[in-house]
Amino acid sequence: MAADVDTIERTSIVAYTLLNELHDVLALPKAPDDVTLGILMGLSMFMDDKVGPMRAKRLMSEAPTIVLKTDAHVTSDQMQRILPVLRAFGDHLKDLRAKAARPVDDTVA
Repeated sequence: MAADVDTIERTSIVAYTLLNELHDVLALPKAPDDVTLGILMGLSMFMDDKVGPMRAKRLMSEAPTIVLKTDAHVTSDQMQRILPVLRAFGDHLKDLRAKAARPVDDTVA
């Protein structure tokens, strides 16, 4: 399977940074592993929905050959470059929540 390494690398850095930020927001000091397990469960559900068992097997067989340029470590510099994307995503989620909270006026003028 040919892979677009740049897309894979960018996506993995965004995913890592997002999960890192999410963990920091949700984790309780006395039970950080509960949030980690929740993230793991959520990732498992996501993968099951997106790829299913047949493609998951194929993707996991490819996974060892995918190596980030930074040797599978996300640097703080890479995270800093991605944070504006996550902030924009957070703002988008806030806008969606604000729109959902607004009462809908069904009257026609």
